[in-house]
Amino acid sequence: MSHNNKTENYTVFFYYFFRNILLISIPLIIISAIILSSLRSSATGSNSGIDQIQFSLSVSCTLSSVVDSAHTKEITNGTYHSDVGKTTITTLCNDGNGYSVYAAGYSNNEDGNTKLINAEHPEYSIDTGLATSGLISNWAMKLNNIPDDPSPTPAVIEPAYDNTYGLVPQYWTRVASRPSGTTDMDEGSSFTTTYAIYTTSNQHAGTYNGQVKYLLTHPSYEKPPYYMQEVDKWKNNIAMEESVQAIDTRDGKKYWVTKLKDGNIWMTQNLDLDLDPAKPLTSKDTDLTDHSLTDAYVDGYNYNPNTGITTWTPERKTIDFQNTTVTGWSNDNNNPYSASKTDSTETGHASLGNYYNWTAAIASNNSSSLKQDTLNDISKNPKNSICPKGWRLPTISSQSETESGSTNEFARLNYLYNNNLNNTDTGLIDEPLWFIRSGDVWGANFGAGFGHYLSSTVKSSSSTYDMYFKSNTASPSYTDNGRMSGRSVRCIMR
Repeated sequence: MSHNNKTENYTVFFYYFFRNILLISIPLIIISAIILSSLRSSATGSNSGIDQIQFSLSVSCTLSSVVDSAHTKEITNGTYHSDVGKTTITTLCNDGNGYSVYAAGYSNNEDGNTKLINAEHPEYSIDTGLATSGLISNWAMKLNNIPDDPSPTPAVIEPAYDNTYGLVPQYWTRVASRPSGTTDMDEGSSFTTTYAIYTTSNQHAGTYNGQVKYLLTHPSYEKPPYYMQEVDKWKNNIAMEESVQAIDTRDGKKYWVTKLKDGNIWMTQNLDLDLDPAKPLTSKDTDLTDHSLTDAYVDGYNYNPNTGITTWTPERKTIDFQNTTVTGWSNDNNNPYSASKTDSTETGHASLGNYYNWTAAIASNNSSSLKQDTLNDISKNPKNSICPKGWRLPTISSQSETESGSTNEFARLNYLYNNNLNNTDTGLIDEPLWFIRSGDVWGANFGAGFGHYLSSTVKSSSSTYDMYFKSNTASPSYTDNGRMSGRSVRCIMR
């Protein structure tokens, strides 16, 4: 007979920001479990009895913290500060089943609240974010293993927080773990947590308070997740035409990705990233490889040569719409628009995702400088996109789709999976590609029954090349005045 019992105790530490801003503190959560195992012994014979022997092994799992430096800092407006506060978190379980540590924002006693709250002026609260400059104040968290940690097996810090600042998660998100089968678990393992904050020059003065909860769970059988931004670490782990799910660290959304016959790893699910001026994107998590601050990458862009980080602040927020009316969309060749169909119920490969005009897809606030046809020279294509770091928009080129490694990438898939046909989309919408007839946004209307997928290749000041298909048509090198309409995005690994 066996019995399991878990208890969870949460202790949350407050961190305060004095004067202009303050950063956060570190919480404490403990989960313990008791496992009972049984051992039976018996003997035979006419005069024998039966001994039933039961041993109880108590499993103790703890998460404790020591504040090494206060999570408070008095700062001036318009500045960026990192490594604010330092808390050492020690985890311990006295068996080898492994465990995970999760974190979530808990400001103002609200689960999932990732803001630093100004009690007197809550309208000036500061949300989680990664920018070190720009028009939006933000704060973030970072975990580090202790270099001289005596533990034989230190905690595994998740890539989004391992020696790099990541978003304070809105939902319970694993930030560290120790694997099953680890020996000498009774020695424990320690890591530190610190915080960073950036405040704009017009941030309202006051004291800002924030909280983060931590939770230890045992045992931990969860396979370490794949992250879109860490594709180089797991790209060799998947076989040809194998599909896996990977997490976009920017918003926690999961996407199906597949290694296809062309040798590339593709998203086999439409991109669903919402754009928001309040949430700048950076080269730490987004495909912002061009930091020249020229051509289409001037408005809303910032490059910090000291950190090597490029930041892009989208010009406008993604439009939410339902049914077929899209209020607020403008057919615009040069300025960014994006839209989300919020009444869609499709999930997984069939998810509609979001709709982006070409300017938004290439992560620009003004693409008017990009107007020369690049079909014969895709080296002149824009280098940035809204794809996750390590991914990019597909290219369409004049190269034959029959050639291995062809840069005419949609046509190459049509050649390999749809028999190079132009009178059917069967091979495109079937497994393993899973392209869908997600429709598009045009003016104030949403149209369905066909698919439009954007590339980075320019046709003219009003046109781009993309892939277009419907039940009786497949045109993987399609061109029209598509810079202004909202279309789907599938990213490909760089």
